[in-house]
Formats: sequence, structure tokens, C-alpha cells
Amino acid sequence: MKRRPEFDSLRGVLLVLMTLTHLPTRLSVIGNQPFGFVSAAEGFVFLSAFLVGVVHAKKLGTSSPVAMFKSLWSRALKVYGYHVALLFFAFTIIAALGVAARRPAIHNLLGFFHQDPFTALWSSLFLLYCPPLLDILPLYVVLLLLTPAVLLGARKEGWSRVLGLSALIWVWAQVGLKRALYDLLVAIPVLPWPPLSIDLSGAFDLFAWQFLWVLGVWMGVARATAPEQREPVSRRLLTGAIVVSLGFFVVRHLDVDLGAAGVLFDKWSLAPLRLVNFLAVALLASWLAPRLFQWLRPKVLEALGQASLPVFAVHVVLCLLSLSLLDENEDPLDYWDEAAVLVATFCSMYFVALRQRIAGRSMGPPSTS
Repeated sequence: MKRRPEFDSLRGVLLVLMTLTHLPTRLSVIGNQPFGFVSAAEGFVFLSAFLVGVVHAKKLGTSSPVAMFKSLWSRALKVYGYHVALLFFAFTIIAALGVAARRPAIHNLLGFFHQDPFTALWSSLFLLYCPPLLDILPLYVVLLLLTPAVLLGARKEGWSRVLGLSALIWVWAQVGLKRALYDLLVAIPVLPWPPLSIDLSGAFDLFAWQFLWVLGVWMGVARATAPEQREPVSRRLLTGAIVVSLGFFVVRHLDVDLGAAGVLFDKWSLAPLRLVNFLAVALLASWLAPRLFQWLRPKVLEALGQASLPVFAVHVVLCLLSLSLLDENEDPLDYWDEAAVLVATFCSMYFVALRQRIAGRSMGPPSTS
């Protein structure tokens, strides 16, 4: 598959929004769910899954299972390597900064590590302990490891059964599958399960988010295997997506008190109304992006998206370092400090993206997205 610049640019947009959300500046309000009850995380997971489906679509019918496992598991190992590097940085430099400078923001972030460093270390390597900002890559690792089973299951049983099973797990997740499984594992004395709260395992509920991943892989395979059969989006469906997106956008930005209904928009369990909101926004983005990027080629965003993994890692490093600037009372940074943090972060991200692009050109043109 040839590289699609609109996909790279979309990833670049998502990286910018994610960075604005995570940096301790006043712009975090702008970056956090600007399009309704949809964050950059949903877009990243879905788009990554879509591209995985596109890249491996033709291999689905021709490659051996061993080749498919090797390809996807090598990618998972690469992501895991980045995760371990970020853990090392957090547990050494960032943890030391938090103690030496008495920064409660850092101490709270790594509270369990300060409490029990040994357990935190080994359980984080097994993806059981995932501190905030360090819990998205473990989700990717597990989903990539599971993807060969998804593709092989679809080849043998068909996508309807795979999607049905994935949807059933998502429904189960909405009623507490993660908590039930955690309580079961903790109750088994022979398992070396660390004394962790379920909240320390990461905010993202794997059993819920796998559904978004499977949807993305399915759509990617469908796009790659039968591009000529792709029908244009109907006006009725497009109108419905616009109405739904605008409705959720208004509710989100008017700060409507959702009360008990707030659970239906929960991010970490990918709650039902949040999923509906994302699918509507994703439909609009898939319809608009090719048209937009026909005349607009944002080279900066495209470069960021092409090097999404190293750029994401740099964004985490800079976000962690920026927390050390918050004082003991966690007062907001002044405007000059905020400007310096933003400039330093985005310049570093773009520098890494350019380095990756130069390295890629020296090795030849990219062949996959």
C-alpha cells in the first residue's frame, strides 16, 4: 500500500490534540475533546487499527499464519520497546525530579512506584501497572498481539462472527467485566498477582476498547480488498452524522449537567453514547479528509503523522518533564512558561519527525502506511 498523506495528516492532528491535552497549560481545555465526547485516543486507536487492516488485508488470504503472527508481533515488540524506554525514563529521571523538587504532580503520577518500587517495576514490565500517560502503549501492545487471532478468525469464520463476539465483549465490559476478572485473578493464590488497585492497571478498559480496534481492522480489510465496491456515503447517512455530531458538540461545550447519564459518555469504558459520537465524527472525517487534503497539504502535520510512534514517545517525555515545573501548590504556569513549554514540546516533536523522515529517505521510499 502506498502512503496516504491524508492518513498521516490525520494522525498529526491527533498528536497535536493529544499533546495539548496532556501538557499542563491553559490550552489543555482546547485540546481535550474539542469535537464533542471524542478524544484523540479514539481516533488514534481506530486509525491505527484501520491501517493494520489495510496493510494485512491481502496477506489474510495468501500468507501463512506464522508470517502474519511474525509481522504483527514484531510491531507489538517495537511498541513495547518504546513503552519500556518511557517507563525507565519515568522511574528514574522523573521520579528523582519529583522527590528532589517536591513536586506533588509527579509524586501523584508515580505514587505506587514511590510506595513499592520493586513491585511497580516488575508489574509494569508485565503491563499490570500502567501509570497515567503511560497506559496507552500497553493497550496497543495487547491489541497488536491479539490481531492475528482476529484476522485468522475472520478468515475461518467470517467477519460477522468476529464482530459479534467483539461486540459481546464490549457489552460485557459495560457491566463490569474488567472488575470481575480482576477480582477473580486476585482470589487465585497461586498467581503472582501484585497487590495493585484495579485503577493502577491503566485507565483504558481493554475489553471495551478492543471493539473499536476490531471495527477499525475490519474496515481496513474491507477497504483494501474491495476498493472498487466502496459506495459513496449517502446523503441521509451523512446528514445523520452531522446532526449527531453537532448535538453532542453542543452538549459537550455548553457544560450540560448530564447527571446519571454521564456514565453513558465514559471515556475509559468507551461507553455507548461516546461510541456513537465517535462513529459519527469518524464518518464525517472519512468523507471530508480526502477532499480537504486535495488542496491542503499540511506538511508539518504529515511529518508528525509519518513518525507517530517516536513523536508520541517524545510528547510523553516532554509532558512528564513539564509536570516538574508545577510548584508545590500545583498552581498554573505563568504565560511565558506556558509559551516556552509549548514551543519546546512541538519543536522537539517536529525535529524527531524530520529525523525520521530523513532516515526513511536514506533507506528508500516507504511502501506501507
